[in-house]
Amino acid sequence: MSGFSEDMPFFDEPNARPSAPSGIAARAMAARSGHNNAPDYLKGLNPEQRLAVETTEGPVLVLAGAGTGKTRVLTTRIAHILATGKAFPSQILAVTFTNKAAREMKIRIGVLIGEGNVEGMPWLGTFHSIGVKLLRRHAELAGLRSDFTILDTDDVVRLIKQLIQAEGLDDKRWPAKQFAQMIDGWKNKGQGPADIAEGDARAFANGKGRELYKAYQERLKTLNACDFGDLLCHPIRILRANPDVLKEYHKRFKYILVDEYQDTNTAQYMWLRLLAQRPQGKPGEIGRSSAETRATVNICCVGDDDQSIYGWRGAEVDNILRFDKDFPGATIIRLERNYRSTAHILGAASHLIAHNEGRFGKTLFTDRNDPEDGKVNVHAAWDSEEEARAIGETIEAYQRQKHNLNDMAILVRASFQMRAFEDRFITLGLNYRVIGGPRFYERLEIRDAMAFFRVVAQGADDLAFERIVNVPKRGLGEATIRQIHDTARALRIP
Repeated sequence: MSGFSEDMPFFDEPNARPSAPSGIAARAMAARSGHNNAPDYLKGLNPEQRLAVETTEGPVLVLAGAGTGKTRVLTTRIAHILATGKAFPSQILAVTFTNKAAREMKIRIGVLIGEGNVEGMPWLGTFHSIGVKLLRRHAELAGLRSDFTILDTDDVVRLIKQLIQAEGLDDKRWPAKQFAQMIDGWKNKGQGPADIAEGDARAFANGKGRELYKAYQERLKTLNACDFGDLLCHPIRILRANPDVLKEYHKRFKYILVDEYQDTNTAQYMWLRLLAQRPQGKPGEIGRSSAETRATVNICCVGDDDQSIYGWRGAEVDNILRFDKDFPGATIIRLERNYRSTAHILGAASHLIAHNEGRFGKTLFTDRNDPEDGKVNVHAAWDSEEEARAIGETIEAYQRQKHNLNDMAILVRASFQMRAFEDRFITLGLNYRVIGGPRFYERLEIRDAMAFFRVVAQGADDLAFERIVNVPKRGLGEATIRQIHDTARALRIP
């Protein structure tokens, strides 16, 4: 049970308003202490953090440097909105960048205001998990059924390979994986087949890029399937083409919160603006850069323009830099007190990032003043083998000083750089553990098991069928599988 009164609205009653404070709101008021009359959940916040929590109305951008407590600010802000009766849990849209961050946020809010109140927050999750929820509710508007399948990367590549071969193209000259990456890039920009630039369309398969992209989308619809990019692109098109649906969500969401805003790509930015901006102009202008479409909304984005590291997968740091233009009159709050690093580390990092152009600017500092904190040392190595050899010697020296291996870590920019270290550590007999590797659902055996389930659930899922037709080995070759496909097409079996 939630702490709200019994007249709390169901999900389909977006216009209902919170009644007089009761439940968690009443408990919050009762918890107010003599110090500045603050409820318990606000205790321990520094002045800037508290300002970010209590500035609930209008657009707010929180520039949170690394280690400044941004997760605490976000979770406490949600708790504050709920505890003061400003909104019901179902009226808050809270978007995180990863599933792990969403789970952590739910746990922290539960600690602050009670687990039952967090369970009433159906719109707390990643861009894609919320996109799935929206799409399943309005699947027919995208030409799908609500039980659509979400294809993984392997399925996408196999499907594209089928289409390339059907066009009589050489799939070695024009690899399916390459085209899958191109499609993913287009969808990160919110571009369908009709939207891509002519030069991009002609860059693959002798100018057949647009036709293949269109055939791919049509095949997905036939299979009642989506890829990862569709989980945002379909909702964007639905909201743009159906003002009544968009208006429903405008009424539903009283508060919008976004984490890691600097890592959003163009499609995520378009999706967010559609939901966040209350349009005053024509429906066709919604989600575009028109002053007529802008209206005040209670949106809070938390991010750090200095930590934008995902440009290689479509992230646009300009999204955070133009926040005050997208939402005129926005309040900008800087969190600069660092609780994680030493003064030496902050000094080195600040000196480097100061060379970046086009940034808001902030100065991180720490109250930590430990004379034993080590300085940042920089060493250059001739190649990866020399680097691994030097680090191996350093680790052995630390071991002789009785330091534990569990207290040491090596960070690399890309996984291929680990090879030299692993070879060296094996030679030295050093125990090590690699953090990372394939995720659970990316493991071969798990993908095979999921494909069996998909064939049972949807017999027309030929991508899943193709995956498991030879698992375990049944002696079926590519020619036989292609003949099965051709027969299915001739009989008009999807």
